[in-house]
Formats: sequence, structure tokens, C-alpha cells
Amino acid sequence: MHYLAALALAALVGCETNPITGRSQFMVVSEDMAIGQSAAAYSSMMGDLGKKRKVEADSPRAEKVRHITDRLIAQAVRFRPDSAKWKWEVQVINDPKTVNAFCMAGGKMAIYSGMWEKLKATDDEVAQVMGHEIGHALANHTQERMSIAYSTSVGTQLAAIALGARDQTAVLMQQAAVLAIQLPNSRESEAEADQIGIELAARAGYDPAAAVSLWDKMGKLGGGTPPEFLSTHPSPEHRKETLQALGARMQPLYLAAKSAKPGDAPSFLSSKEAVNERVVTRPGEPTREEFAARVANEPTTMSFLAEPFEKFKRGETVFDCRAQCAFSYSRRTPDWKKLHGRKQWRDLAVSVLQVGYLGDLSYFMLAEAARGLGLREAASTYYRRALDAGKEYGCGGDCEGFNVPKLASAALGR
Repeated sequence: MHYLAALALAALVGCETNPITGRSQFMVVSEDMAIGQSAAAYSSMMGDLGKKRKVEADSPRAEKVRHITDRLIAQAVRFRPDSAKWKWEVQVINDPKTVNAFCMAGGKMAIYSGMWEKLKATDDEVAQVMGHEIGHALANHTQERMSIAYSTSVGTQLAAIALGARDQTAVLMQQAAVLAIQLPNSRESEAEADQIGIELAARAGYDPAAAVSLWDKMGKLGGGTPPEFLSTHPSPEHRKETLQALGARMQPLYLAAKSAKPGDAPSFLSSKEAVNERVVTRPGEPTREEFAARVANEPTTMSFLAEPFEKFKRGETVFDCRAQCAFSYSRRTPDWKKLHGRKQWRDLAVSVLQVGYLGDLSYFMLAEAARGLGLREAASTYYRRALDAGKEYGCGGDCEGFNVPKLASAALGR
């Protein structure tokens, strides 16, 4: 009974809002734990495959995959700057019969040689596969599936842990990490990864039309037996039509990337252990930390967030949600304080917009984000709205350590 009650409580409190998609996810496994156990499971998996000479370490194909993936990661870091700290790694697994790929929590990736042997995948199509997999990691899908596996599939063993068998925890978490890449994704997760992946690829200079050609090849492969990739990546409804529509929207980003000068993003696939180790390939290249800090406040978002973000930049955002948004608001305000303290203005604005709660703190945070992004007129508008909202929907003068009326008034007086 105590164990069931604990699970029920976990279901209630173990909800987090994804920083990329804004979707509420069931999470009883922390991101740090998901990353750590995924790294352990990945190391064990690659070690076993390496002993069987199944890992292509220095082949031209492996080098090409690293080049493609590095370009994708640079775009991923633009929208999740914290992922610059991940120890990204990608391997090509020499298994001509298997058409599959994965990306675990923390950026541990692999792609099977069947992608070329069976699909004759082009570079653009490989970019779509790896962008899709990176999309799963950015959207915390591994952590989400580990949470489900941890609380359901191994529930009886967890009960034993609750009774004192604590030494089993690490083993169970590694099992959950492996299950997270073996179990099918939800169709909702697939749709999210499609949306994120095709945009990462387009921004990295890879043709979004390849997403459609890739899925066409997948669908034709194997007759009545779908490839492994489709077993773990079930198709959302109308996937081809959705990808065609997404591809059309991504064309301007792709063309802009193709015509742009090469950027100065550092390699994120270095074998260096130190995350901020300077691996110079061009004069003046930034460290990973420097690059992440610079792109964190670029005034742009992923396309599916673009419309509300552009309204925010123009000072046009108006909130009207109270009761329905109250729980999400209460869960997110500590995050807002952290983002404010780190001066991550773009991410702060996106988080506040995702919640949409009518209150003085919401408008104040938008004002601070706008000011940090150099949007002075919009900032003034939101400071005034914070003061107006405070007359009826204030948080008592001190919310998460912010005295909104005092701070907003002071900002308008400057």
C-alpha cells in the first residue's frame, strides 16, 4: 500500500514541462540521472560491439556521420544552450541488416550501417535521421520513457528497493536506459522529434525534402516486415503529409543556411573529457561554453514557437488564463527565477509564453526578458502591464524574491 501510494504521489508531482516543446511530461527520473545511466549503458553497449568489431571507428563513412552530426548539434545548442555541456558522441554500428538509429539522454548516438546498405541513404537523409534522433534528446524523450519504465515495467523490483535493496538502483536505471531506446516512442513524441529534427537539419544546411524521401524509402523496405527504425519510431497520423508541409516551411531556412558563410561553432564531438576544452580548427573559434553563451540570447526560436515569440517582441502579448494555468504557473516560477539569474532572456520569454498565466510576475518576467534582448519599447509595455495586473492579480509584492510593483516602477522611471 505504501509503495502504491508512493507511485501515485510520483505521478502527481513527477510532471515537468519540456523546455523545447512546452508539453507536460511524466518524469520521476531526473535529467542528470537519465544522462548518467544512459552514458553507462551506451559505454557498455559500445564496448561489447567493439569487441565484436562492429563499431566503425575511422572509416570514411564514420567521419562523414561525425561531420553531419556536429553541424546538427551546433543548431541544437542554439535552442538548448545547456546541451553544450553534454558529452555528445556518435558511432556507426556495422550491421548491414539493421536500419535504425538512436540518441540517448545526454547525446549518446549511434546509426546502423543498414541505413546505407538497405536504404542507400544520402547525406541529406542521414541528416534527417540524426536530426530526428537529436530531437528526441532535446525533448527529453529518453528521460520520459525511462520514467515510465522505471515506474511500471520494473515496479516489483522497485518495491524491493523501497524495502532496502538500494544496491539494485543503478542496475535498474541502466536497464531503464536501454529500454528507453528499445521500446516504441509514442506518436506524440515522434511528431515532436519530426518537427525538431527537420528544422535542425534545415538550419544546418540539409535539404528538408529528404525527410519525405527517407520515410518513403522506409515504407517500401521489407515488404510486410517494417525496418527496426519504424518499430521503435511509429508513424504519427499523416506523417508524409506533415513532413511535406514542414519541409515547405523549412525551405527558407535551408536556402539561407546554404548561402551563408561557414559559422564558427566549435566541434561538439571532441574526444576531450573537459567540456570546455578549446579544440581549435579555425583561428578565434570559441569554446563550447562561449558559443552556448553567445547563442543563448539570439532573438529567434524554433519555428513552431515563432508566432507567439514575434508577438512578444512587438509588445503584443496579452495573458488571460488563470485557473487552467495556475498549476503550470506554480511549477514554472522557480525555473523563471533561475533563467532570470542566468540572464537567459530568450528562454525566459519562451517559458513565460508557454504558461500564459495572467499575473503581474508573468508580465514582469516578459519585461525583463524584453529588456535583456534589447527590446526597449516592448519592455516598457510589459512593465506597465505588470503594474496593471498587480491591481487584481498580484503575487503580494514579493514573488520568488521579486517585488514586482517596486521593480517595475523603478524600471519605468529609468
